[in-house]
Amino acid sequence: MLTRTPTEAVWQVRSLSGPVPENLSSRTFDAPVPGDVHMALRAAQAIDDPFDDDNEHRLSWIGRSDWEYRTTLPRIEGTPERIDVVFHGVDTHATVTIDGADRARLTNMHRTWRVPAPELAAASAELRVALRSPVAAAEAERDRLGARWTVFSSLSPFIRKNACAFGWDWGPSLPGSGIWREVEVEAWSTARLSAVRPTVGLHGADGVVSLDIELERTERTGRDADLGVLVEVGGARTWIPAPARAERLRGELVVRRPELWWPTGMGRAALHELTVTLVDTHGTALDVWTQQIGFRDLVVEQVADDGGRGFGLTVNGIPLFVRGFNWIPDDTSPARVTASDIRRRIAETLDLGGNLLRVWGGGVFESDEFYRACDEAGVLVWQDFLFACAAYPEEEPFRSEVEAEARQNITRLMAHPSLALWNGNNENLWFWFLHDWEHKLDGASWGEGFYIDLLPRLVAELDPARTYLVGSPSSGGRWDEPNDPSRGIVHWWIPDDYRAYDDVRPRFVSEFGFQGPPARATFDAVVHDESPAPFSPGTVQRQKAEGGTERINDVLEAHFGVPQDFDEWYWLAQLDQARAVRYGIERFRTLEPFCRGTIVWQLNDCWPALSWSMIDVADRYKPVAYAVREAYRPRIVVLRDEDGLPTLFACNSTAEPWDATIDAQRWTRGCHAAGATLNVNVPAHTAIEVPLGAFAAGLAGHELLVATVGTTDATDGGDARPVRSVLLGGTDRDYPDSAPRFAVQTTPALDGVVVRLTADTLLRDATLLVDRIDPDAHADRNVETLLPGESATWRIRTATPEAFTVEAVRTALRTARAATVRDETYRGLAELEAEKRAAATP
Repeated sequence: MLTRTPTEAVWQVRSLSGPVPENLSSRTFDAPVPGDVHMALRAAQAIDDPFDDDNEHRLSWIGRSDWEYRTTLPRIEGTPERIDVVFHGVDTHATVTIDGADRARLTNMHRTWRVPAPELAAASAELRVALRSPVAAAEAERDRLGARWTVFSSLSPFIRKNACAFGWDWGPSLPGSGIWREVEVEAWSTARLSAVRPTVGLHGADGVVSLDIELERTERTGRDADLGVLVEVGGARTWIPAPARAERLRGELVVRRPELWWPTGMGRAALHELTVTLVDTHGTALDVWTQQIGFRDLVVEQVADDGGRGFGLTVNGIPLFVRGFNWIPDDTSPARVTASDIRRRIAETLDLGGNLLRVWGGGVFESDEFYRACDEAGVLVWQDFLFACAAYPEEEPFRSEVEAEARQNITRLMAHPSLALWNGNNENLWFWFLHDWEHKLDGASWGEGFYIDLLPRLVAELDPARTYLVGSPSSGGRWDEPNDPSRGIVHWWIPDDYRAYDDVRPRFVSEFGFQGPPARATFDAVVHDESPAPFSPGTVQRQKAEGGTERINDVLEAHFGVPQDFDEWYWLAQLDQARAVRYGIERFRTLEPFCRGTIVWQLNDCWPALSWSMIDVADRYKPVAYAVREAYRPRIVVLRDEDGLPTLFACNSTAEPWDATIDAQRWTRGCHAAGATLNVNVPAHTAIEVPLGAFAAGLAGHELLVATVGTTDATDGGDARPVRSVLLGGTDRDYPDSAPRFAVQTTPALDGVVVRLTADTLLRDATLLVDRIDPDAHADRNVETLLPGESATWRIRTATPEAFTVEAVRTALRTARAATVRDETYRGLAELEAEKRAAATP
């Protein structure tokens, strides 16, 4: 029977060469495996926190240095024919030696490597892994092949490593080295299961599992042996013979009327254990593979129609409006992300109303735990292949490495029912058009052969039931303009005010978003400016997008004015992000079924930043998270300005009709002016316009409309909060908010405190910034408008409920209102860019 013996959890690491500080160059450090050099040095307190202050730049020497990991491999008992050291992830260019003898050269972070170690049958042995500087390795390949067009680092295309490690517009440049996934010793005889690929589908009410199995045989007892494979799932079993010398087997198993797997919100994510056992002629098990599978029929619909070419997902015959988030690596050191971290993030995805995560192509193929958690939660996964925002070389050794990593990861992931589709790249096909690569690259390779030939061929061979997309965005084919809203999927990045979402009617949006600061406690922990400001050094260090803060200010100016006071700026910048993303989601949902999905950029952060994330790196919800949760409820009402007129929509993204009773109110200068009750039937998977009539005509800047549906609808996870939408007659700068008045009541609870607010005045977008009271506290709701006389209850999870006094709550509550004192030094991004151009002109 194949055995797996994990290596020690702690190895040793030392520097070999490079610009290592003198006080560290001769030291050896304990190193966790899985882990990386940054983690080892931090644990030894040899470096400061890379996230703090501007340590990102001070620690750049780590990525420019060579390192060596060392451990002792155990002696393997018995007499196995084969002993292999299996590296599930090495970052990135490495030489492996065993007892001083070179055994392998590794060049790809994204794949598994098997290194023979027969000497372990006799005695333990020393294993060394010498890691070359990722910066030096990438520079060497860039110089050998010639530079290519990139958005961010010039190095990222030239090494099979997480591209974002070299810096992105939301993350730092902290390229590291390490052994970032498990290392184990496998011992086996005769044969092993080298690949198991179950294609799971439905035939009528029955489940069908079609198996594609690969064997590796030993020369002595395996090559000529007659073997067999026993397959079991859901009470059904089958036998697949493996005659002598056969290395690839196929078989099929039918499961009668299995419980189906459903995405969250559509049913239970039922899983069934599939077991594949390789046995010899005596019935002795040689190797066993197990995996939880799900029976479901998922169709990616790309159908031409009068409006262009649609794009959407249908699961088990029922259409799904995708309410998704883009996923980036959850830490700059991927090995620091634990199974509990993953489980928490998936739970947060559900809490925010999400039903899909897109694993973005500038990161990594995520851990097995990630996909298991998605399987169990019913969260669909859109999986990018790992190419993003750059022209990639197709010359060797890159082509062979790309094929190897794709084969391995397709095989590893294809059994997961959560996996919805494969996507060839992030924005590279689009950039070929957008940035004139045809001429700028002057004939150099850029990845085209990967996206239109290699990757679709591998998916068709290894995972034939799943859809492959040539890229995101994409209108379908290589020569179709990729970001055409009427066809396929788009990335819709607006340069100016978020109200520009009104100008587009997309079929599906796989990237859009807006920046905002993290929770203030997260910011204050790493920024130490004496007088923090939007452009003070510490704040600038948190902002990686060129012109990012200027763009935040431009939109603030349009809606609130840019505040002079930094605390007020911080809150309004957070609120503006919440407004912008909710506005986009609601715009696209009013187009259902013409538009069938949105994937917000981005769910998570990898460090403390001004970024597009919903949840910051310290696991604190930003105001935008609460706003998106409202926009992602299955049934919502949306007040919008359509062609200069207030317009109401009712959006029903469920499989059942919705009989909605809508309370519509008109408020003037904070006082109720008029009201109407609107009854409407909304078909399934549809958004409809609800006539407002003369009730809403002539809405002035000092007025607003409110539409509310009280609900305890089971389709909303039992959420009893009303669904509400608010439309201003102008902007927040126009609306005459009175000073907020409200009553506060606090009550201790088992896990914290309950805060009850009762509004005496209109409280627009009321938000309790709990991190200002307890940095570790979490509120269950925020960014909600309360009408005078209404009450709302916040449930606060905190270890210090006594800190939530009435006065503390009053101080931490924020509402929407125009900037108190505007910053007269504000200049817009367009003005600043014009000044730069003028200064550059002789």
